[in-house]
Amino acid sequence: MLRALVASLLIAASTLPALAQPAPDGITAYPAAFFQEYQPATALDMVRRLPGFRVQAGDSGIRGFSGTVGNVLVDGQPPTSKEEGVETLLGRISAAAVERIELIRGAADMYGHPVLANVVRIQGASLRGRAEVEGAVNLTGSTMPRLALNITRQGIESVLDISISHGRSVGNNLGFGTRGRFAPDGTPVRLSEYEFPSLTNFTHFSTSYRQPLWEGDLSLGLVLKQEREYSDVREYITFPAISQQSGLESDRARNGEARLEYVRPLGLWGQVQLFAVHRQEEQDEISQTTTALRTDRARSLFNQREDVGRLAWQMQTGDLKLDAGVEGTINVLSSRSTLTLNNAPVVLPAANLRVEEERAEFFATATQRFSPVLLSEVGLRYETSTLTQSGDSSLVKDLSFWKPRWLTTWDFAPQNQLRFLAERQVGQLNFRNFASSTSLNSNVINAGNKNLEPYSAWVFALTWERHFWTRGSFVLEARQEHISDVVDHVPVFAGGAVFDAVGNIGNGRRDVVETSLILPLDEVGLPGVTFTGSGSYTHSRVRDPATQLIRPISGDQEVVLHFEATYDRPQDDLRFGLTLHDHLITAETEYRIDEISAEYHVFKLGAFIEHKPAPDWTLRVFANDMAPSHYQRNRLIYGGLRGAAPLSLIERRRLTTGPQVGIRIQHDFQ
Repeated sequence: MLRALVASLLIAASTLPALAQPAPDGITAYPAAFFQEYQPATALDMVRRLPGFRVQAGDSGIRGFSGTVGNVLVDGQPPTSKEEGVETLLGRISAAAVERIELIRGAADMYGHPVLANVVRIQGASLRGRAEVEGAVNLTGSTMPRLALNITRQGIESVLDISISHGRSVGNNLGFGTRGRFAPDGTPVRLSEYEFPSLTNFTHFSTSYRQPLWEGDLSLGLVLKQEREYSDVREYITFPAISQQSGLESDRARNGEARLEYVRPLGLWGQVQLFAVHRQEEQDEISQTTTALRTDRARSLFNQREDVGRLAWQMQTGDLKLDAGVEGTINVLSSRSTLTLNNAPVVLPAANLRVEEERAEFFATATQRFSPVLLSEVGLRYETSTLTQSGDSSLVKDLSFWKPRWLTTWDFAPQNQLRFLAERQVGQLNFRNFASSTSLNSNVINAGNKNLEPYSAWVFALTWERHFWTRGSFVLEARQEHISDVVDHVPVFAGGAVFDAVGNIGNGRRDVVETSLILPLDEVGLPGVTFTGSGSYTHSRVRDPATQLIRPISGDQEVVLHFEATYDRPQDDLRFGLTLHDHLITAETEYRIDEISAEYHVFKLGAFIEHKPAPDWTLRVFANDMAPSHYQRNRLIYGGLRGAAPLSLIERRRLTTGPQVGIRIQHDFQ
């Protein structure tokens, strides 16, 4: 029925070309003209300017299909690839190829989101494409070249997309700097100059094809990816004695994905959707440290496979929309890990392991529009699975969960909307947490834990969305999560030694406040200037199993901020921008069994200038990490299990790759 709803907007989209257009059934259309003053180059630039909307990519790490879909559709269909994110796909679509973008509320299948954005491309036979050349260099001399080509062949009824990219990226959370170790009283134990750069060479290829078949639509997709992330580590020790040690971190990954989707209308009975995907991933991780006296080495091999099949049905009758279906998944992980310290092998828990999961999920959702201003959605999912482990640990485990959901949307005043959500969420187990892995240069050994259980949480959220002026919006959400079986860090034992592993530590709670803002300043006498921002505040608490004290949940960041100011001069084909990006203004802290590790990056400042010398050419000069801000990691290392052993060492590491400058040239052709 989504296609029928989309078609109902074609006439309305032509009457007010520069403004958003309300339409029946909770859909608001924004024609391409709405975004012209922002001079967008891609569909991603356009979506980021949608009032009250923020892109959510979904969680590609979740097995199966449910929960992995983002809140963006392309031509009425959700991007179903787990190997390519929503922002990557939108970045390939030229703004010139977009007819309109729709905000959808209350469709038969919202994929777990209260609002969806639908990017509708211009129809008709055409050949469109984009070629990109990018080059960048940072202060330490690392280069980041990238070439990309995207081609879309749109026939009368079929669409073929092909994309390929090749290049190198640099990790901005590592680099060059210092590492120092200190006694608990602050006395230096070891001081060193430290080099830990991270570079990734990548080649990505993807293609998709869509055409009518048997009164329905058939979509096929293929993604192939190869990446190698590597680091040559050097540490020059200056105190207490001059010495040197080296290291290596290497991670080779090959990923493949094949997808099939078929959607067929059933007349008055709605439509049926069939989805199938096969994914394969191979990963080879090597970590090594070498001194004049010894060599330590770790290696982990992972092979993971996923097969998903999903059958869904959607129907609309009057103001009632129904969605129901079933999904089946088979997941397999095989792993082999080794660790030698000074040529002596170390016994790791779950070093050789095979994990297999067979899972089924049944779901049903009803969405009722009670009035033009009141909409309610009620849904229920039931998940059942069998988990089988073999190798170093043997276990068969059956799991089942009910997951109810209730979402109500109320337009209580013009340009104002309230949304209330209550649902039970159940996390999925990360198979990598069942197997051991080691990074010697980061001083991290993760043991496998066969007793890991998924967390569950009752989530309650209240969201206020406010639109103002022509293009401005403000969204404020308060969310509370009551969590059972919090997933954190626990000790496991093997070979007479104790290791850190991911495990369950009891019940916890998380309170979150999120906000986003689009503020065009035309109304206050600054034409062309737009301020956008988003931020979140998180306060979580759980009882630490080591100390019995209340602390935050590992990995939670208290404050995350992002700001951007742009100045558009369409009369000169110029655009200026300044960004302040703060992923880690407050520390991301891990409470391991024998240490507390906190990582943070105070802020990241960037700027760009964009020029269109011709409608089909875009030149962008950019600078990132302009401020002298380091990525910092502080470790409190204990002599044994925390809570029982005293603090023995403090480590402080400060790394940076320095400012990065680059140029990107894009050419759209047709």
